[in-house]
Amino acid sequence: MELSVKKDKKKRLKMPNTLVLLLCMIVFSAVLTYFVPAGQFDRIEDAATGRTIIVAESFDYVEQSPVTPWKVLSSVYKGIVNASNIIALTLIIGGVFSLVVRSGAIDAGLNKVIKRVVGKEYLFIIFTLTAFAAGGASFAMSESTLPFVAILVAASLSLGYDRIVGVAIVLIGAYAGYSAGPINPYSIGIAHSIAELPIFSGIGLRTVLLIGSVLLAIHHTLSYAKKIKKDPTKSYIYGIEYSNNNAQEIKELEFTKERKIVFVVLVVSILTLVFGVIKFQWYFAEICALFSIMGIIIGLITFKGNLNEIADQFIIGATALTGAALLVGVSRGILVVLTDGQIMDTIVYSLAMPLKNLNSVFAAWGMFFIQGIINFVIPSSSGQAVVVTPIMVSIADIIGMTRQVAVQAFQSGDGYWNMITPTHPVVMASI
Repeated sequence: MELSVKKDKKKRLKMPNTLVLLLCMIVFSAVLTYFVPAGQFDRIEDAATGRTIIVAESFDYVEQSPVTPWKVLSSVYKGIVNASNIIALTLIIGGVFSLVVRSGAIDAGLNKVIKRVVGKEYLFIIFTLTAFAAGGASFAMSESTLPFVAILVAASLSLGYDRIVGVAIVLIGAYAGYSAGPINPYSIGIAHSIAELPIFSGIGLRTVLLIGSVLLAIHHTLSYAKKIKKDPTKSYIYGIEYSNNNAQEIKELEFTKERKIVFVVLVVSILTLVFGVIKFQWYFAEICALFSIMGIIIGLITFKGNLNEIADQFIIGATALTGAALLVGVSRGILVVLTDGQIMDTIVYSLAMPLKNLNSVFAAWGMFFIQGIINFVIPSSSGQAVVVTPIMVSIADIIGMTRQVAVQAFQSGDGYWNMITPTHPVVMASI
């Protein structure tokens, strides 16, 4: 009897709501501003790039600036405002892909693919994950992966896996490429510029790292997928009820001429996205514009030009991702509190300076792990590059480490840790 009571208590234990976790992290960050000494680096504008960067040896302590409870509450608002670009992208993607899903083209197209890989489902995982890795490695595919999450989750469920497999194919695939990307413009490109190294130098080493990363990603994803296929109760989310309709089972639909046209529009839009990001450095505004055009065209085809039905379906899709958009904004509130309390620079300085006393090999690994910790505080790759790179490069010069190694430690620490960082907006939105 006593044993069954203990089991019941264990079953009732569960993780708190994600919003609760993030709010607790904001409060904890605010408490730190009362105890962690405030400090700042001097910042200058880099004439070559136009970016504001810190002066590595300029850190100095300043007057304490604790964040009051009132400011804690306002930090949520400021976080939402600061993250408005990715919030807008999330909502627009939700609305547009609701139109895509309603057309039935995804269901019909995936049905054809799934029927072809029956008995060889592992090929679907291998090729799809590798495709996302290629996107992450070449044009820093991260926020632009969001449109594909619901699609891959639906495919994963149809193949007999769970939702984790679908999310893993997208996120782990993209970040396996992003973290060792030979020509990643948003991490390695900016860091090389700040470190005064030839842009994309060291491409051979990163290519080797990329291959290893993708192979590990495929192995781990396939291992988990096979375990779920064999015994669904082994799923980490087995028994969890879902209250949303973001990823339903793929319906058995005929791949009609109309749906083929929709599918072509979708493929052309994705290829245009890839081209725009690589060739013209498209970012949030351009990506949103592209998907809006795609949504309008697909809506006109699906609803025979009925604008009211198009608008209604768009709102349904955007509403489904409102919770994800809110979490993205709240997670940014942590950075707001640390910045307002003037302890963000102190944290970076305190983490980085001890590396001066280490052997260059241990210092390189130290940079990797410290970068992962900083990732919790500064979720933006380009934002981290301008803050962290000058410090790491200066330390590398002092201890005799090459700047190339310091930059690589930054890129790897930024990318790989993104997959487990609860404040990272892409991870939050995807989950």
